[in-house]
Amino acid sequence: MKFKSVAALALGAALALGGQALADTRADLAGFAKPTNAERRLYLESLLKARGIPYEVVAFEGGEKGKPPMTGHNVVVTLGKGRREIVLSAHYDAEKLKDGSLVDGVVDNAGSSLALVQAADQLRRTRLRHKVRIIFFDQEELGLVGSREYLKTRDVGDIAAAVNFDVNGYGDTLMYGLPKGKDDVTTLALRRICGRRAIECLAFPKYPPSDDLSFAARDIPVVSIAHQPAKDAHQMWLMMNAGEDAGLAKGVLPSVFRIIHTPADKMDVVDPATVEAAARIAVEMTQELDRTLPKSPSRLGR
Repeated sequence: MKFKSVAALALGAALALGGQALADTRADLAGFAKPTNAERRLYLESLLKARGIPYEVVAFEGGEKGKPPMTGHNVVVTLGKGRREIVLSAHYDAEKLKDGSLVDGVVDNAGSSLALVQAADQLRRTRLRHKVRIIFFDQEELGLVGSREYLKTRDVGDIAAAVNFDVNGYGDTLMYGLPKGKDDVTTLALRRICGRRAIECLAFPKYPPSDDLSFAARDIPVVSIAHQPAKDAHQMWLMMNAGEDAGLAKGVLPSVFRIIHTPADKMDVVDPATVEAAARIAVEMTQELDRTLPKSPSRLGR
């Protein structure tokens, strides 16, 4: 009979737990595939309730421009009691196709939503200097409506920084947008994390639009974070930032553009490890900003 060492047994148990965690993440993510965005919201609420995370639902009047108003619902988790706020955000709504059906929307953007649920579960056990709001926006796909309407109701001077997550369903290369084409406190915090962890993080002067634009329009320091495979991430950078010098072969298109907003946005393209990686980044970004940002506004600005 062969006996395994205590270290080997511990490693085996850790691997088994890791595998179970990934399976749980996959199962949680699959539940977002619903026929309506209202049902997606209710499912999101069920994930928060299951973890005992308090939240509120904030209704707003929005809808698509040029069409009748439509009530939307942002879901807001509040942690800590500081005066100034750090915001983590992701939109939970999915794209509606021309036939009226909703795509499963697991890459765009259930992966990011689940990552922030996981981050909230960790951060509520963390001592924080700042108030942290984790916001799941509605109607992003209609033109960033939920984030714009939310910010109309806030004193934006109390928001020290924001970190947005959009398209975190697969891939191992972190991509992020440079607000207004230059670094601010959010991107510098992210650069420090990328340096410490020795992970590839690709900065985009021009970046796909998401709810970060609503924060940037109000002069709030913000960064938007996504993940893609390395090849696709660099191809996307060239497409968006290199112009005529991109040098890409005719017809080259990063996989994400063939997936999001189409029926292909399904579970078979998802890597739950990416969702968990995004959750870790959300936690570390919150901790880094909480540690380095002043607790009160500075006369010299944010």
